Amino acid sequence: MPPAPGTFGVWQIRRDRSAPLGYVLSRHDLGGIVYHCYAHGRDDAGGRPWLRRSESLNSAVAWMIQHERELSALTGRLHPEPDEWPS
Repeated sequence: MPPAPGTFGVWQIRRDRSAPLGYVLSRHDLGGIVYHCYAHGRDDAGGRPWLRRSESLNSAVAWMIQHERELSALTGRLHPEPDEWPS
């Protein structure tokens, strides 16, 4: 079973082991595959904030790395993730 309904791949994006930037989830959409970026942390409703959609995994990861400062600031305003990411 995929880690999130409707997805088939999930990647945690990080440059530093102790500071994840967020996640990229792949989904089938309109006959193709798209990649959705989410923040690391939970909003007040318990969900991960959606950030953007990309056409490739490389562009999704590159965008997250390029926006590391903003994502780190956002993570600081969110509630912590309920579970530790598997090692």
